[in-house]
Amino acid sequence: MSKKNVYYFGGGKADGKADMKNLLGGKGANLAEMSSLGIPVPAGYTITTEMCTAYYENKGRVSKELIAEAAKSLAKVEEVMGKKFGSTENPLLLSVRSGARQSMPGMMDTVLNVGLSSKTIPALIAKTGDERFVYDAYRRLITMYADVVMEKAVGIEPEDGESVRSRLEHRFDSLKEERGVTEDSDMTADDLKGVSAEFKKIIKDTLGKNFPDDAEKQLWGAIKAVFQSWNGSRAIIYRQIEGIPHQWGTAVNV
Repeated sequence: MSKKNVYYFGGGKADGKADMKNLLGGKGANLAEMSSLGIPVPAGYTITTEMCTAYYENKGRVSKELIAEAAKSLAKVEEVMGKKFGSTENPLLLSVRSGARQSMPGMMDTVLNVGLSSKTIPALIAKTGDERFVYDAYRRLITMYADVVMEKAVGIEPEDGESVRSRLEHRFDSLKEERGVTEDSDMTADDLKGVSAEFKKIIKDTLGKNFPDDAEKQLWGAIKAVFQSWNGSRAIIYRQIEGIPHQWGTAVNV
């Protein structure tokens, strides 16, 4: 059997084990172990640390084989969770997280709520009956994705206060002022819907690119961004201080 690049976990089963930290990173190995022990963890999959190394060797590209292998694991996740990624009826949302062999707290990036788009939002509102909650999640995805995937991962290093995240947060604060509220939770569903549209415009103006309105594009953008964050300046400095080898790479947990 050829070596796997993607390890599924969930529904009381897992392809990996606790002693596979070098391949699956600490988080991926532990998620696999917990799943095998029957501890309720949301289903997911781990892309190995070797794929991070391969990503850099291939000048920032992921192979067709990896994309196909990840799609097979995602189909298992969808089956266990009873939802479908990108679905217009019962959408599954994903989080994309890093996982090095040795813990590097806060040094690498995470993207949550991946899969929210103009296609999936109406379905999620219908499912939850909570429009405010859905648009709040969407606002957070847009902020995180613009910051992590569209700015940091492509190596843009803006001046203090000029980053896309700073601009979005500044706009959000001024909107709260306009509404005469102090708490995020005081913003209504309509407010947040408007915020999301404004955020997308700010991203386009700041970065010259559109926030992707497609679940699959968001997913692979986030996966690549986690690989990229392994070589972010924070992570490199942290490894130098802690004596962690640069060639290890990070796993990605989806």
